[in-house]
Amino acid sequence: MRWRIVLAPILILTFTALFVRSYSLPPAPDRRGGTTILLDWPTRPLFGSPRGECLDLPESAVPIACLVGSVARSRQGIVLANLPFCITCHDLSQRIAALGRDRAAVAAAQARISRFGW
Repeated sequence: MRWRIVLAPILILTFTALFVRSYSLPPAPDRRGGTTILLDWPTRPLFGSPRGECLDLPESAVPIACLVGSVARSRQGIVLANLPFCITCHDLSQRIAALGRDRAAVAAAQARISRFGW
């Protein structure tokens, strides 16, 4: 009977952890940047980045609309904490976004995106 008392909170925390997401934006002239921890549907990696959603755009497309849309979608969750910019979190999100993709294509897409200060 006691194991049920201990097991219930563990199951609840584990289930809740599935919905925790982190989103990092680098500082730029028009924004402070920062890392936001929020509860949201698990439609993106644990460490999210606007760049991660916009790496698959064709070369002819301007990435700024995708970047702004990605940030807007990330703010639809329930914010748990707003933290200062975390370079480690940002780097980790970039690595996760590049997993399983062609390195040259990712580097070209990131160079195109970085021209917009992202």
